[in-house]
Amino acid sequence: MRFIVFGDSKGKENGINKKVLKAILNETCKLNPKPEFIVMSGDTVAGSNKEEILASQLKALRNLIYKYHPKMTLIPVIGNHEVNIDPIDDKFEKIFSQNYSDLFPNNSLEGYNNTVYYRDFGNTRIIVLNAFHYGSTHKIDKDQLNWFEKVASDYKKNKLVFIHSPAFPTGAHLGHCLDLYPEDRDIFWEIVDKCGIDIVFSGHEHNYSRRLIGKIYQVIAGGGGEKLRNKYNSKKGVVVAPIDVYHFLVVDVEINCIKVTAISSKGKILDEFKIDKTSLSG
Repeated sequence: MRFIVFGDSKGKENGINKKVLKAILNETCKLNPKPEFIVMSGDTVAGSNKEEILASQLKALRNLIYKYHPKMTLIPVIGNHEVNIDPIDDKFEKIFSQNYSDLFPNNSLEGYNNTVYYRDFGNTRIIVLNAFHYGSTHKIDKDQLNWFEKVASDYKKNKLVFIHSPAFPTGAHLGHCLDLYPEDRDIFWEIVDKCGIDIVFSGHEHNYSRRLIGKIYQVIAGGGGEKLRNKYNSKKGVVVAPIDVYHFLVVDVEINCIKVTAISSKGKILDEFKIDKTSLSG
């Protein structure tokens, strides 16, 4: 199974950086084998304080993607810009959910407008969390944590988590991610570790980086079009320091391994790594 990941593609043309995103999508069309679906790791559009503008931006994003990958399955992760930065209610979540009404998750957390959910693809579970639910900005609240622990405890050979706000930012948004509430962040990561999550993917910092937190990789992939940043202060466990290049990820889930390749919008490989799953091959 192969899928692609991009995020932080917001810009000024109907909320999207179309020039960069077109370059990325063009590169994804060259992949062989072709990807089966796309995970969008948040801040895909600029957002607005007007619901109709957000709806228009999200529709434009889908239309642009479909020009390159017609009717491809989209797995959306909500970011701060999709909910107008610091929401006071769930009206923007509802617009977001309406735009992805064909999502059909296997399970979702009630009260979060299909922004906290999972999709199973064979023996791989993709878990999506919301770090910008109103009243819980940059926090995975108690309800989410309880739900996450339950669904992450199920047996699946491969478990991948997507959340826009990183648990351990490297610098560009240090102090303005899940680290804003370190106790809640640490509870989240304890579940990640205990339940055998393979990789946690995030965006928000507008670069690519990879670090090892305990035994688990955190991958930040925020190079879909937003202004790039390479600020670098938090270095513990960092394997690949922030790379300020527009990019996307290719994730290959194979019988005995998970491969991740970061590729620039010009087709250059920025990083690649593999997680061996041989011990779970049965």
